[in-house]
Amino acid sequence: MDLTLAQPLPQRRGLPAPILLWSVVLLGVLGLTVQRLWLLRDLPLWLDETWTAVIVSQTSWSSFWREAWLDCNPPLYYAFMAVWTEVAGLSNHALRAPSLLFVGLAAIAPVLWKAPGLTRDARLAWGALIFLWWPGVVVSVDARGYAMLLFISAAQAVAFAGLLQSPTTRKAAIWAALASAAILTHYYALYVAAVQGLLYLYEHRLRAVRTWPAALAFAPAFGWLLYHLPRLADYARPDVAWYGKVRPLETVAHLAYISGASTIAFLLCAAAGLVASIALRRGQEQAADAPDTASRHLWLTAASGILALLLAWAIGMLRPTLAERYLTPIVPLALLGIVLAVRRLHGTTSAYAALVAIYLVGSATPQAHQARTERRNIYGYERASEFLMRARPNRLVFTWDHPAAKILDRGSIRQIGGFFFDRAGHAVETIPVVIPRRQDPNRLLLAQATGERPAILWLYNTSRASAARRFPPRIDRRPGWRCLHERDGPIGVVACAPAALFGR
Repeated sequence: MDLTLAQPLPQRRGLPAPILLWSVVLLGVLGLTVQRLWLLRDLPLWLDETWTAVIVSQTSWSSFWREAWLDCNPPLYYAFMAVWTEVAGLSNHALRAPSLLFVGLAAIAPVLWKAPGLTRDARLAWGALIFLWWPGVVVSVDARGYAMLLFISAAQAVAFAGLLQSPTTRKAAIWAALASAAILTHYYALYVAAVQGLLYLYEHRLRAVRTWPAALAFAPAFGWLLYHLPRLADYARPDVAWYGKVRPLETVAHLAYISGASTIAFLLCAAAGLVASIALRRGQEQAADAPDTASRHLWLTAASGILALLLAWAIGMLRPTLAERYLTPIVPLALLGIVLAVRRLHGTTSAYAALVAIYLVGSATPQAHQARTERRNIYGYERASEFLMRARPNRLVFTWDHPAAKILDRGSIRQIGGFFFDRAGHAVETIPVVIPRRQDPNRLLLAQATGERPAILWLYNTSRASAARRFPPRIDRRPGWRCLHERDGPIGVVACAPAALFGR
């Protein structure tokens, strides 16, 4: 009998797994950074970004805190941006630069800050997934607080895993401080903090109770929340909310959002590709298993995100409180769960490389991201304002045709409407107009457009209970007026001025 046939065949030598992982990560970082910068080329501000700019550009801290209280969001991001814009200015790039930075910091946090039980390769994969998270491409070019929230939530996830592994007052204080900062960035972070606090008590009981002084770190968050509650009650009114109750089919979109999948097809392809890559590498490598307690605590950390999601769903099905982007605090926890699932199946370095590669393929879609940002940014009026500046008006009649407009401070609406004129140094008197739902905006706006050099700026969304839904814009058909009317589906902006002004 020829025993040589029983000898294993020589294995092919490929790229070493660590080099493969680092190569995929670096390719992803470079590719997505270039893509983000490409998206920023000529991207105008949309309404929420303009709101950020108005709040952070107040001329005094007293007016800043007043505008921050009038808004529906907590103030930490605005406070940071108020300091930042004092140095960097109010250009579009200056307003968005911190978001680019915070997304990068969110990815770095789990790589540099070691979570107990995670190997270096697993931490690198976790950080890469955060950077390659599909909605994060748009978040990183948005002058709002979600990129900062992603960073704080990623750090909070690592801190919570460390706290579960070693429950000391110092570690509890670090976790509580990060959770408090997340709540002061977005109130939905309260769900994650509440669930993690309960899991901490469940896991360590009396040892957790002995770290009670750490709870003092929540004082700023809960102090501001109590102060802000009367204003939040206005935004919670059913006739004001800009979202509906959560429907069963929406939960699928929420899962795709927190996992970073752009479509269900991408999820299926990702799962198939990952299983195939694991099967090909099975038996070729072995990863060091984490200690049982550390592994349990990592799974509890990831589970805190799922429990927070279930809590958000339950409340969102009872009251209109949930928009997709509000789930950002859960994202680092969900991505940790995906990394842990890969490790459980076959935690090899090459499996992590395959996982990162799948996310890279899913996120390297510049045309899709451009289409998404353009659809979002049509809900703004920077280009419309630039169009009107050519007529050099001295009286601007502005309306935000939305159910929430009726609870807004008229001074805030005045600043929002005239922001681009003010930034350009164009002196204009802005007249804020709140349109009753059953009255024709065309007549009301034209009635206010008096004087020698008037102009009209009308932003609407007919998918909501707006006046434009009942009375479509017709000012652009009026003789003697020159208009720009941009629209995409239910969203549009009308900018009009007397035609004679454009010739002067």
